[in-house]
Amino acid sequence: MHWTSYAIMIGVLFSMGAAPVFAQESQQFAVKDAQSGQSYTVNYGITGATVDDVSISPQDTSLIVSLKSVNDGNLTMTMPRSLIDAKTSTGDDQFFVLVDGADTDFTESKTDTSRTITVSFPQDTNQIEVIGTQVVPEFGGLSFVVLMIAIISIVAISAKTRLKFS
Repeated sequence: MHWTSYAIMIGVLFSMGAAPVFAQESQQFAVKDAQSGQSYTVNYGITGATVDDVSISPQDTSLIVSLKSVNDGNLTMTMPRSLIDAKTSTGDDQFFVLVDGADTDFTESKTDTSRTITVSFPQDTNQIEVIGTQVVPEFGGLSFVVLMIAIISIVAISAKTRLKFS
C-alpha cells in the first residue's frame, strides 16, 4: 500500500471517532411552567455537550439550561416569545446570557414568534442562563378578566352608595 492510502485510512478512522463530538444535532426540550402547567417547546442544537434540563426561573426572569460539556462547544436555542422575551417600552431589548455565571457574547436572530441565540461555551460548563425581561406570564388572560370585574364592581358600588372621594 502506498503512504497516501494509510493517511486516508487514518483520516477516516479519526473522523469517525470525532464526528459525534462535533456534530450538532437538532433537538427539542419541553419546558413546563409549574404555575400554569403549560408546556413550551425549545428547539436547540448543541456541540461538545449534552443538555440535561431546561427550566424557568420566574424570579430571575430567566431560562436555565443545565448541561454536561466534554469539549468547547456551541448552543443554539430557539425560544418562543411566549416563554421568554426581552422587551422595552419601544420594542425588543437584548437578552443577557451567562455561562456558569459569567456574562458572555452571543449572536441572535428574531422573528415575531421566537428568538434564536447562539452562544459558545468552554469545556466543563455546567449552566447557561438566558435572562430576559419577562418569562411565562405570571398571570394569564384570566387575571385581566378578574381585574376588569373588580374595577366594574367598585365603580358600580361607588355609584350606588354615592361614595364620595375627598
